[in-house]
Amino acid sequence: MTKLSNKLNIIQDYDIDIEITNNPYDFAMTDLFHMATRINKKRQFLFVSTVLGKHLAVRPQVPILTGALLAMMYYEKHVGHEAVLLPSVVQALKKQQNVQELLQQVEANKLDLAEDILFIGFAETATALGHAVFNTFQSKATYIHTTRELLPELEPFVTFEEEHSHATSHRVYCEEPNQLLQAKQIVLIDDEITTGNTVVNIIETLRQKFTAVQHYTVLSILDWRSPQQQVKFAELESQWGITIEFISILSGQFNCDGTPSLTSDQVQTTSQTTTDMKLLAVNEAVEQKHYYSIANNGVINRAPYMLATGRFMLTTAQHAAQQQTYQKIARQMQALRSDGPALVIGTGEFMYVPMQIAAYLGEDVYFQSTTRSPIYCEDNVSYTITEKIAFESPENNGVENYLYNLQRHPYSELFLVIERIANEDVVARAVQALKSVSNATIYVICMHKRGTE
Repeated sequence: MTKLSNKLNIIQDYDIDIEITNNPYDFAMTDLFHMATRINKKRQFLFVSTVLGKHLAVRPQVPILTGALLAMMYYEKHVGHEAVLLPSVVQALKKQQNVQELLQQVEANKLDLAEDILFIGFAETATALGHAVFNTFQSKATYIHTTRELLPELEPFVTFEEEHSHATSHRVYCEEPNQLLQAKQIVLIDDEITTGNTVVNIIETLRQKFTAVQHYTVLSILDWRSPQQQVKFAELESQWGITIEFISILSGQFNCDGTPSLTSDQVQTTSQTTTDMKLLAVNEAVEQKHYYSIANNGVINRAPYMLATGRFMLTTAQHAAQQQTYQKIARQMQALRSDGPALVIGTGEFMYVPMQIAAYLGEDVYFQSTTRSPIYCEDNVSYTITEKIAFESPENNGVENYLYNLQRHPYSELFLVIERIANEDVVARAVQALKSVSNATIYVICMHKRGTE
């Protein structure tokens, strides 16, 4: 296809030149991302996704359909059959219309794989994207996602690094490694590939475990690898005796010009005071994994994990059973809704479960997740991130989390859905931070606390 060049202003005199080299479904760049500045000297630019539900609120069906599109692209290439719904998914994502109808069709027409495939999502941003890819298949698929969390009771199956990230170490924990080792191919899912170094690091590690796997596929929304980096992968394929294939919705190269002059005077709300909160236990029994974690500051969280996240591995049969749990929890939450718009908030790596619950909550519902990624914000309507709140992670106390652009939307209810609460005072401070920028009624839904019918 014809290469298209675009020059975008990120902030002040900080610009980015983007050359699109492959765009098979003719997405506009703004269909997929906006630009912002990251508070990170290793990498100061950030592609802020408009389809992930991480830094910007979206309808919850949108990130699930984005994963479905990547899954269908993979399916057509590797199984050789047409994914009938693919054109409709593309149009729904472009127009942001009929997303609920299309998601129901995707759920009712899941795809079959020819052999056992292991899907691995990258924490923290792509945990839900990877899960959404996996969700598109009805058999022979297994899902697991990497995590930044440290679980002293469980030896990591693999560990690897992501050098440019705000938190560099990735771990994969699995109770049944033999189930993972049945995979004939491995599919890695990330929201964006910039240099490909993280992919190199994980494949180098996985090769030591999966000695029989000869084919790796990398799925991403964006692929920005330079020609030199693409040559490097060709050399690694020859050196390692494997195939590494990249499939993305949009690919190209970019170059940043200038240096942003960032001020320390940030438009940010941080709460150190607690508040009364509506902490709700779920009525439905939730399958749990009983491991404790230790945050970077040494704080221990003994609350159990959910099986449904895929953090410890998930088969298609297990995933199908969890869907009923999501629906029952959604019905419990739906009883709390008014006629106004609602926002469901996930936390950190815990994205897919609250996202899927949000998709069952009816019309005028949006989804967004907290993030540990510090983005520079500026009170300027032409800039992507205009305001943020900061608070401790409910799961990993002491780790600062952020939520962006909450004041842009007049929500009636905020549902903060948390997998595991370490300290209720920490959660109460997060609720106070939310209250400082929103007049919505705020509910905290805790997945490890059981209520009564």
